[in-house]
Amino acid sequence: MTLDQKISLGSATIAIISLFGTIFFAWKASISSRSARSSEKRANDIAVGQSETALREAISGARQRIEEASFKIEELLIGRKPDKINAAEKRRLELLSKSRSAIIENYLNAYEDACGKYIDNKIDKIRFKKAYVSEIENLCKADVDSYAKHMHPKATSKYEAIWKVYDEWHRHEK
Repeated sequence: MTLDQKISLGSATIAIISLFGTIFFAWKASISSRSARSSEKRANDIAVGQSETALREAISGARQRIEEASFKIEELLIGRKPDKINAAEKRRLELLSKSRSAIIENYLNAYEDACGKYIDNKIDKIRFKKAYVSEIENLCKADVDSYAKHMHPKATSKYEAIWKVYDEWHRHEK
């Protein structure tokens, strides 16, 4: 075997080894990429779950504050009508009523945030609908006095995301 043949054989051997090395490292990179995508999906699922939990806590906390404010108002009135209380009690009632109204706005803002995340596909839509369909419907009904002044008329309501979700869920085929 001549020197040129030995050099050619050596070059061919190095090329074949390089080919197998490239194939091996490409295979390893593919496995790593799949693993990274899996980890990324898991991390995304965790973030979505945390977001849903935070939304639920915000809504539950606001609902609890509404109940507490309502209880304080009832406790102040103790079965009396607002026009049958003294001046100091009227001032306290006015303060409690304003506080309750602000808490109701926070409650609706929590729903607005949740519905915005639903619209933007940042939470699980199927689970969200199961959890909130009746609550969203109750918010949009005109017969719930606490929310009606904030939600109605629909055209001027600042809670557009709530109405958008409500309309999506209650759209009737014509």
